[in-house]
Amino acid sequence: MATVHRARISPLLPPTEWTLAEGELVERRGARIRRFPLADLRRLTIADGLARADFARGRMRIPARSFASGMRVERHDDTFIALTDALAAQGADAAPQVRLGQARPQAAEMVVWTIVLCGAGAVAVIGAAGLIGAWALGLALAARLVFVLILAAAALPWIERGRRITPN
Repeated sequence: MATVHRARISPLLPPTEWTLAEGELVERRGARIRRFPLADLRRLTIADGLARADFARGRMRIPARSFASGMRVERHDDTFIALTDALAAQGADAAPQVRLGQARPQAAEMVVWTIVLCGAGAVAVIGAAGLIGAWALGLALAARLVFVLILAAAALPWIERGRRITPN
């Protein structure tokens, strides 16, 4: 039995349909059809409302959200979960080398980059202030950057907490 999930990725594009049947994942968008055999599946990553399947010859992204009329967004979680569960089960059977996992939290990665850039900025401000002899101004500005760095580091453990999807 085929598992089907439909979503409209953009209000300007026709609806996209993903079908999982007979060892193949098929993507149909209008007249365009892409077929990927599950034996070529390399990695399946499932995040909150988005699945990414990496095959030997391409990549496919499957969203749970869909544009309805205008700019209103609908969630199709029931068909999305059914498709991703079936894809994970059949993909593990067809391709034993497949890596199943969850995507890394994007927000946590952005906070880490903010911490790194604020630290580098603080060092650059102190260095530039030292070159022109304005140590007091350099320390005052660098202290403000370090304060932002401390706030970001304090918030890091709570970002994306409780939003993880457990694999079935």
